[in-house]
Amino acid sequence: MDPPSFSLFEKTPPRPAPTLSYSWKERCPDAQLLYIQDAELANKELSILTPGAFGFDLEWKPNFVKGEGENPVALVQLANDETILLLQISAMKEFPTKLEEILGSSDFLKVGVAIQHDTQKLYKDHQVSTYNCVDLSLLARSIDNDRWKGKYNSSLGLARVIESYEYRLLGKGKISRSNWEGQLRDPQQLYAANDAHAGYTIYRRLIAMVNSSSTPPKSVWYTFDSVRGRLCQPSGEQWRAYNPIYDPGPPPPPRVSKEPKAADDEANNNSSGPSQLPDNNLENRLNERPFRVRGRAGRFVSSRPQAPDPSFRGPRNAENSASSNRQFSASVAPSHYGPLVPSPSPQVSSSTAPTTDSSQQSHSDHIGFRPRPRRGRGRGRGNPRININPTEGAKRSI
Repeated sequence: MDPPSFSLFEKTPPRPAPTLSYSWKERCPDAQLLYIQDAELANKELSILTPGAFGFDLEWKPNFVKGEGENPVALVQLANDETILLLQISAMKEFPTKLEEILGSSDFLKVGVAIQHDTQKLYKDHQVSTYNCVDLSLLARSIDNDRWKGKYNSSLGLARVIESYEYRLLGKGKISRSNWEGQLRDPQQLYAANDAHAGYTIYRRLIAMVNSSSTPPKSVWYTFDSVRGRLCQPSGEQWRAYNPIYDPGPPPPPRVSKEPKAADDEANNNSSGPSQLPDNNLENRLNERPFRVRGRAGRFVSSRPQAPDPSFRGPRNAENSASSNRQFSASVAPSHYGPLVPSPSPQVSSSTAPTTDSSQQSHSDHIGFRPRPRRGRGRGRGNPRININPTEGAKRSI
């Protein structure tokens, strides 16, 4: 008896992610890249093109201001095996008439991934209609339904399709959000050329599958016209992305909600070891980690006692007439922040001077008086300077 076969249970491992980037030069080394900023030159090059399929894409300058609309179309890309045209419309004085003819002709097939919005935006910005357009995402779902599941009108993305069929990377980095209205640099030209040429390459791969299929999908399932911003069929009826025989596959599994842990499980976990929950007792938290006291910046803090002797007050205080008449000694060099030592005024006799305690008098003679700085904003509004004159008294100059 032969051993049982397990071929039904064997699964091929997924192939690793590609490491090489897509390049139009690798696919079509004889192709010519033309970057055009003049309408007359664009008409001359467009008149050489022959009817057929062309990779189609648009670029415009991004707008990073919230609430404002999109900027107008700046670049139109057309690509096939022979020519890649980068037509910078924003730099031209007028829209090329030959380009308008090609976009409006059904003999030229415009292919790309999810280009419905691009064709509508092109009409909104430049009033140009586009005929005979192919959405490569819908074409891939129609001809290769076994590979692609999900909602039919859900876009696959050009980078994802290129990785699946060509095993190449198609980078979509910050350069896609660069300024497409200025002079295009070499990395910008390479990105725009690869974007349009990759769409043309995918179309050739998928249309070969359509031609070899016994039951090819109908073209109306993935082909449309954009007439005055309205998506319609060649007959003029409204078009929508719909395939009656498309199999979306099983629905995705529902999300599993996380169940809260039982109270007894938490009690067991807490009893097995030390508690990991934070201690809400403020006293214990203070004992574990001392607080760091921060000083208030902007206030002058003196190293001397902050409260001067009550028998001596500044000239600004009129409550003590005797102390307001006291003068400052000039024995100490004047300084903005240095101590000022008071001395008896020659204008006040000893009989009228108030009698103070010896301890208080010695204390006031040593600590002096430091005026409190004013509050203000900016520099230069702090404590004003004091001009010391033993005969005329303390005068403030601001």
